[in-house]
Parts: sequence; structure tokens; C-alpha cells
Amino acid sequence: MSVSLLTIASELGGISLMAWVVSGYLVASTVATPLYGKLSDLYGRRRLLNISIAMALCGSVLCALAQSLPQLVLFRVSQGLGGGGLMALSQTIVADVAPGRERGRYQGYFSGVFATAAVLGPMLGGYLTHYLSWRAVFWINVPIALGALLLSNRALARLPVHRKRRKIDYLGALLLSGGLATLLIALTRIGQGIAWLAPSTLSLLAVAVILLVLCGWVETKVEEPILPPAIMANPTVVLCCAVLGLSFFLLIGSSVLLPLAFQATEQATADRVALKLLPLTISIPCGAFLSGRLMVRQVALHRLLMTGSLMSSLAMAAIAYTPFSMHALLAAEMVVMGIGLGLPMPAALVAAQLAVSRDQVGIATGATAFFRTLGGAIGIAILTSMLMAAMRESAPAGATMQTVLASSSTDPTALRDAFTKVFLVAAGAPVLGFLVSTRLRKRLTPV
Repeated sequence: MSVSLLTIASELGGISLMAWVVSGYLVASTVATPLYGKLSDLYGRRRLLNISIAMALCGSVLCALAQSLPQLVLFRVSQGLGGGGLMALSQTIVADVAPGRERGRYQGYFSGVFATAAVLGPMLGGYLTHYLSWRAVFWINVPIALGALLLSNRALARLPVHRKRRKIDYLGALLLSGGLATLLIALTRIGQGIAWLAPSTLSLLAVAVILLVLCGWVETKVEEPILPPAIMANPTVVLCCAVLGLSFFLLIGSSVLLPLAFQATEQATADRVALKLLPLTISIPCGAFLSGRLMVRQVALHRLLMTGSLMSSLAMAAIAYTPFSMHALLAAEMVVMGIGLGLPMPAALVAAQLAVSRDQVGIATGATAFFRTLGGAIGIAILTSMLMAAMRESAPAGATMQTVLASSSTDPTALRDAFTKVFLVAAGAPVLGFLVSTRLRKRLTPV
């Protein structure tokens, strides 16, 4: 999607809603992820995975048919409600079939598939957008989703299904969904240029806090809480979630801002942007694969988290000061950043799964996926907000964001300075992840 954003905004209009094409999906998937995790613990993985795939498929078709940017944002939300379960449920299934650190080996297989998708995704997105239409980015999901449904029904037939009827925490789910959605809407509006201290922003944040506090209280009273307090009171799970959230702050933020930077400063077409991003997109799953192999060889999990956080932070800081004309150096820096972003993914997930009992693996996995997407949504909100503010400082009076980003007459030096500031802020998130990882040293028990 990232390489298609300017094309979509140009065709459908409404540059102010451009961030919502990404954030709308993230908001919906973030809210849905813990629900999928909990419900899969109660009713079985396959059923919830099939529902997730079907919802994502329907959302993709609606996105392909959108006639305006508000419609596309709405349909991206519906797509996100399905997408919220895809990664969390598939990784939970790995925990069902693989013991202890053997999950690292299976996560390596995961990463091989992820590598193929990570390479083909942005490249196909760029070429489809350039030679056909941005709508083809959504239509291509149809055969993939249908194939996934067939595989899910056949390969997962032996997974256990819980027949016992249990109570569902509808009130907790409603409060959690409302609180998170309100919080992320407030953050995304900030990313669109609304002031942090604006009355509307403060009102949304206040409502989010109230709803989330009420949710926390309700979860301590019900028999089957959606987000069990014991999970969020587990220090290892919380710290692993924090590391993943900070990593995805950089990952999602860079995946949106780097294409915008290439298009704005070099007037690169969508297909060229896809090729420029190739070193990053292929190195992230390579880092995750390497992490899985190192786990099997008994490398300490906290070392993987610390090393990955440090590598990604230093590489992003280097990218901030590297001229985009230095293609080889920029590619090398993106490779280092990608490997650094990939290393913590399976390590933090396995550490969180090992820290809980078997009947809570689903919700623990859902919690890690939840904080990943939450970190990404917060990253986009903060980084795009800073980018817009920096661009307004150098833009002519009355210029719109679309004019600044798309016009070849815009001062390239001013644009590059704006992106440099934002990239440096993004580089700070993994630094916090490194500090959090040091706290895990005494909590991760070798398995």
C-alpha cells in the first residue's frame, strides 16, 4: 500500500485522509487482534482463522471497488477487522504444534514465506499501480485468500476444537474496542495535523482513558476476560510487547515515510520506489529467519532483542543523513535496519509464549500482535504529524500537502531536512526497545 498512497490520493482526492488508508487498517486490526486471540482459546484456531481470512477477503474486494477516499478508508477498516487475526492466529497455531524453542525453527519456516511475501508485496504493489491501477493491489488478494481458506480447512483439520460453551466477555470486548479505537483515532488525527492540545484531541484522549480504565475494572470481575489481568501482569509478556511495539513504531513508520521521501525528493514513480525498498523488505524476514535459527542453537533471547534494537536504530540514524543519490550506501543501511527489525520478532514472540500457561498461549500471542500494530499506529501518527509540521515551515503560503509532496518545484533541500528530522525521531524508538530488552535479561529462562 505504501507505494500507492500518492497515486490513490491523486485519483480519489482528499490528501488529508491519505494517512487513514494505512491507519484505518491498523486501528481496526489492533482492536480486533486480542479478540481473536481470546476467542481462539475458547472455540478453536481453525474456525477463527477462517473467519479472519473471509473478512479480509471481503474487505479487499470492497477496497478495490471504492469510488472515493472516505469509502476506501471505511473499507480498509473492514479489511483490518479480518486482518487482525491473520498473523496472531497463525503464530498461535505454531505454538500448538511445536514445543519450547523448537518454535524458533518453525518461525524460521514462517520467515521464509514472509520473505517471499515481503519481496513480492511492495514490488507487485509498485508495478501493479504503475502499469495497471492501484485497485489491482486489492484484487490480487482474492486468489491468495481463497487459497488460504482451502489450506486452512485441509491442513488444520486435526487441531482441537473446544465444544464446551463458555461465557464471552461482551462488555469487556466493547469497552476495549471503544477505548482503543478512540485512542488511535486521536493519534491519527494528530498525524493529520490536529494539535495535541486541541479540544477535540483532548476530548478523544479523555474518552479513551475512561473506557480503558473501565475495561480494566471489568476484566477483573468476569469469568472469561478478553484480556486476562494475569497476562498483562506478567512482566515478561509486558516487556516483550513493549519491544515489539517499539520495533514496529520504526518498521511501519519507515515503510510509509521512505516511499514518500523517494517520491517527494526524487519524483520516483511507484515501480522505482518498490525497487528502492527491496533491500529493506527482503532483509526484515531474513533477520527473523536468522533469529529463529539462533534460538534453536540456544542463543539467549534477550541478546537477540538487544542486538536487533541497536542495529535498527543506528541504521535508521544513518539513513537520515545519507543522500538518496548514494544508492549503494542507502541499500546497505536498509539491509542492516531490516535485519535489526527482524531479529526481535520471533524472539519476543517465543519469550512471551513461554512465559504463560498453555491455555493462555492464544491471548499472549494476540497481545504481542496487538502491541505490534499499536506501535505501528502510534508511529504513523507521531511521525506524519512531525513531517507535516516540518513541511509547513518551508512551504509557501497556501500550499497543500499534496502540492508539497508531488510538485517538482518544491525545494528539495527543505524536503530532505524535514524527512531527516522525522527519521531521527523514528530511530529513537528502538533505543527505548534496547533499554527494555536489558530488563528481560534476568526474566528469560533458557528452555
